[in-house]
Amino acid sequence: MRRASSCLLVVLLLSLTGPGAWADDWSASGEITPPPWSGDWWSRKKGFLVLGWPGHSPSPFEKYDAYVESRTGRNPGAHAWEKDVRNTHYNPKAEDWEGHCNGWAAASILVPEPRQAKVRNGITFLTADQKGILSEQYMNTYCMFYGRRNWGNPGDDPDDIYPDEFHKLLLEYIGNKKSAIICDTSYDRQVWNFPLFKFESSWSTGWFDKSKLKVRTTVYYVDDGVRPDYIGTKWFSTTYTYNLFLDSQGNITGGEWTGSSRTNHPDFVWVPTADAPNPPGTVQENPRIDPRYVKEIVEGPEVLDYRQGDNAFSGPDAVVMEAGLNPAEHF
Repeated sequence: MRRASSCLLVVLLLSLTGPGAWADDWSASGEITPPPWSGDWWSRKKGFLVLGWPGHSPSPFEKYDAYVESRTGRNPGAHAWEKDVRNTHYNPKAEDWEGHCNGWAAASILVPEPRQAKVRNGITFLTADQKGILSEQYMNTYCMFYGRRNWGNPGDDPDDIYPDEFHKLLLEYIGNKKSAIICDTSYDRQVWNFPLFKFESSWSTGWFDKSKLKVRTTVYYVDDGVRPDYIGTKWFSTTYTYNLFLDSQGNITGGEWTGSSRTNHPDFVWVPTADAPNPPGTVQENPRIDPRYVKEIVEGPEVLDYRQGDNAFSGPDAVVMEAGLNPAEHF
């Protein structure tokens, strides 16, 4: 759940137009198959990434450091960086809702689900270890971003994201592009990111006002309220109600939330497109995580031992080691 999405590409305007014959359909739906995968949201307060989760140690980052050191001769310090409270990724005093939910949500869309343990250089990475490391790697992504975050300030608009924009996003991404989207499901200052993979909408018009549609939409979110080692997709559904306003051509021109959805609707929506580097001087994601080594861990056969000659990429450290030198002593 709980950390604002971090994206390098921000788009605040949506230029989609609605269908011109709403009254001929009365319903719409879409679904992504396979859906994104469920995983833990790696709470900042609980610190499973650095402390391990109950009954499991060493932690994902301790294993990552050990693996990279076995490959390069140097400990990258991912665990130490993550554990340092100054970097804000682990803090026993953090708010209960803060964590790595945006990293998990993005990874669950962009990366196939880790479904088996991987042994790398004798180190066993459970599926939960792999999901945890991926959730850190994807804390910062390239993405399309719609709406504005409600920070709880007096000038923030509690109605944003507006229902007309939200409805168009469902039609375009889930219905047409078959691409999952991510919603902050809390309209207030807290951030609860969940992938949305399915929707079902129906609507009606008034007897004397064909320019207003009364819409009822049920959406299906991937749930992160699971054990770290959970495999598959657990989901929950939420129903929103809203009115959509149409012009004479049947295009959507505006909308308003209705009923309980006035205070229970998404705050913003974003669509991750690719992993992005950590912006210099920021702490959005752990800079000691190298995507190349993460790829070695999560992809490929169940067991690989690069020390025994299994193929791997030749990074700068590997080249130095092949020359009989210790990178830690020279760099």
